[in-house]
Amino acid sequence: MVRSGLGSLLRQRRSLAFRLATAPGIILHELAHRLACLVVGVPVQSVAYFRLTGTPGYVKHATPSRWSTTAVIALAPLAGNVTIAAVLLEYSLATYTGTGIGAVAVGGVLWWVAAAALIHSLPSSTDLGTMWAATTARWYRLPLAVVVGPLYALRRLAGVVGTYRLTVPLSLVALGGLLVLHEIPPTAFLDCVLAGQWGCWDGSPQLGAVLSTVFLALIDRLRAMLLLVFA
Repeated sequence: MVRSGLGSLLRQRRSLAFRLATAPGIILHELAHRLACLVVGVPVQSVAYFRLTGTPGYVKHATPSRWSTTAVIALAPLAGNVTIAAVLLEYSLATYTGTGIGAVAVGGVLWWVAAAALIHSLPSSTDLGTMWAATTARWYRLPLAVVVGPLYALRRLAGVVGTYRLTVPLSLVALGGLLVLHEIPPTAFLDCVLAGQWGCWDGSPQLGAVLSTVFLALIDRLRAMLLLVFA
């Protein structure tokens, strides 16, 4: 009994510590939902951007009448958090430089907010479940399952293994991937940081070119899907 109570207390403290450590990502997640509701004109009933107990945050809104509106609200955190993380990381690796503890601290904060944003970028199981049901309810929406399906499957997997056990490693992979993209060896990165010199590595903007290539490829794929549906 005592061991069980102690274990529960330790889990609660770890959960609270993790929530505090990734608070920026939670706030950005809920803010993305709130702004999406504002953009598409869906009334918001109540909002909590960050909470210490219960659900980390929430945005309660009226039920959208259209699939596209549901999609915008549900996927807003994924698009918003990933975009913010990409901008912050790109700026920290290719533009921002400074010397001293203060400069390194600013760089660390940029990485902290970016990592927290990535960790909390995955839409909730309720949002993706609603999207998946709406997508498969009409035959002409089935091509969109190519986009919604992988996200829904990822969310289901997160429900089995644990959301943060999935998103934390994926976020770390993304951070390491940006170092590789900028051709910055981890040792060079750490040497600069430990020497109190943020940005002493040789980095140049790379993410914009990669994203533009991916964006054009997505446009081509969506165009092909539309031609298939309406042919």
